[in-house]
Amino acid sequence: MQEQEQNQEQFLRLLMLNDRRIYAYILSLVPNAADADDIMQEVSAVMWRKFSSFRSGMDFVGWALTIARYQILSYFKKKKSSRLRFSESLVKELEEEVQRVIPEMDQRMGAMKRCMDKLVGADRYILKLRYEKDLTLENIGAHISKSTRATYYALVRIHRMLLQCIKQTLAEEAVQ
Repeated sequence: MQEQEQNQEQFLRLLMLNDRRIYAYILSLVPNAADADDIMQEVSAVMWRKFSSFRSGMDFVGWALTIARYQILSYFKKKKSSRLRFSESLVKELEEEVQRVIPEMDQRMGAMKRCMDKLVGADRYILKLRYEKDLTLENIGAHISKSTRATYYALVRIHRMLLQCIKQTLAEEAVQ
């Protein structure tokens, strides 16, 4: 029983460390976020079922992206009527490109987190409403007692500040 709990703990730890990478890969190939969410859930379930075949020292992300690739191909087969379909070779090329940019993505995510920590509370709250709660500009405006237009400009200002901060942080890290 203890070995099963350790496997479960290891799986959850690896999944939590890498779920954004896996989801980013899925979302890069599946245009609909709701479908990408469904595929991510299925990928997680398949990974859990097959985790006994995963060995320590293996590349977890590579293993997960392979599973994701097959789930995405299955998704496209089910969606044959859809206009947008990718060949298996294109999906493979995209998978290789995603794996190539993962280290860069990790650096950018780290820089973004550090920059988000520097934001004042009001700006952080606006971003939380927009991206965690998925509220519209109109609804965010109602929460912060501002017009939709003022809310839009606040988001533009915050995005510009974050982009500048991320670029600066990455440049500073490249020098070190």
